[in-house]
Amino acid sequence: MDTLNCTTRIRNTQSPPFSNHRVLPQGHRFFEDCLRENNAKFIQWAMTRKGVSSWFVTQTFKEYERPFKARMLYDRWAGHLSDALQNRTGGRLRWIRTEEWQVREVIHFHSIVQGDELNVLSRKRWEHRWETLGCNTGFCRIYDADVKAAPYLAKYTSKSLGGEMNWGGYWRGLFVPASVTCGHSLDVSVESHVAITAG
Repeated sequence: MDTLNCTTRIRNTQSPPFSNHRVLPQGHRFFEDCLRENNAKFIQWAMTRKGVSSWFVTQTFKEYERPFKARMLYDRWAGHLSDALQNRTGGRLRWIRTEEWQVREVIHFHSIVQGDELNVLSRKRWEHRWETLGCNTGFCRIYDADVKAAPYLAKYTSKSLGGEMNWGGYWRGLFVPASVTCGHSLDVSVESHVAITAG
């Protein structure tokens, strides 16, 4: 079976004509296709692990920035945040970042940043760190992440939406339960999950 499209296992092929409710394949909660479904479940699982704090971060550039440089600036910001977390708590930072182009042709990042005891750091300070990182970094807003952010980020797995999803930081050593997958894919290790979705 094609793991990117599980529509062959749909429970009910008819939905009421007056309903906006999508009929999803068996075992799916968010998306019809397995790739985005697995990503959403994986992100949600990673966010709800014991002791983990998660931030939902939005960052927008003031003006056009080349994609390579925009990603480099994000990685620099995340690297500084990772160092701060490790120095303060000994925790490891990881993130899932999506990027999209706004109508005004400016890159806009959404990300979930997480780590053990991340909330001991000041969100306002890290907003300011982004806004002063470069002359074009624009604005940043950081909120406590809600689990509803998981499917929001996972939708960017689809390149047809004009965005993409990237993984960074320290993901090793996490053992993902089988319940995180949609049931149509057997590969549930973190390393292979990240390698598949980041590519």
